[in-house]
Amino acid sequence: MRPERITQALGLPDPVGELTPLTYSSSQTWTLETTDGRVLLKHLPLDRPAAMAFERKARSAAIAMPTPLGHPAHVDGIGLTRAYAWIDGRPVGESDDIAAWLGETLARLHAIEPADRAGPDWYHLHDERWHDWLHAAERPWTPALREHLPDILAATDWVARAFADTADHVTTHRDIEIHNIMVTAAGPVLIDWDSAGPDSAGLETAHATYSLATHHRAGPDRATIRCVLDAYTANGGTRPTGTGILARRAGIRLGRLAERLRMSLGEEPAGPRDLTGIEARAEAQIRSIPAFTRDLIRYADLFS
Repeated sequence: MRPERITQALGLPDPVGELTPLTYSSSQTWTLETTDGRVLLKHLPLDRPAAMAFERKARSAAIAMPTPLGHPAHVDGIGLTRAYAWIDGRPVGESDDIAAWLGETLARLHAIEPADRAGPDWYHLHDERWHDWLHAAERPWTPALREHLPDILAATDWVARAFADTADHVTTHRDIEIHNIMVTAAGPVLIDWDSAGPDSAGLETAHATYSLATHHRAGPDRATIRCVLDAYTANGGTRPTGTGILARRAGIRLGRLAERLRMSLGEEPAGPRDLTGIEARAEAQIRSIPAFTRDLIRYADLFS
């Protein structure tokens, strides 16, 4: 792939050197040196103009986030691609104290744009799909799914009920977890805005808080939870409450499990990822669902 074709398509400065693969998780990324500095290139599996529009609003609200460059465009051999200025940062470490930053960022983010009623549909969780996968070709995870299908359906219903019980619907990032926060010399930066859309402010806040409170820990840290929520309410947010406040975390787990099942069955490309590892992870996640949901219900008390 000729780098100059990429830079021309995206409206970037001329390239210096070759395209270098970086990561492949939900989408593939590369780095490229240009005459104006290093850029991050990202393949977007879906064209989501509404997500890009909200990303611009969040930037106008001074949320710390990557700087987009050029314009999105279809690149031969990649597909829809976006470019961002390279962030000189690192993952959140065990000693990084970002709890107050996270609470303030969530509150400012949730004040940008209200949304129509949000539900868990974007997790692509539907009862009939779990049944379809169970009765598809036999895979290494099929016995586990057969055993724990009632647990998965109960967890799916719990997620749906948690969203049905909320009224705090906003347009937001929708993927605020530790792996989407980078620490730079200027402070933390929230990356990966491709999934932006309608969600529950309270459920997202509880989920993001849980993600930080369990970082490098066996269980959630109450002091971290308190610090995030205190900063959230101090900046105008409403403190999340109720036994279902961590149901969104179960929804994310189920959504990622569903993605692995689709990859295993050839319904979705796995990219360069090892299919054996994907299937082993899927089986482990299926077997973990009962204990995982029980813990999330129990941890809700830490938020009171």
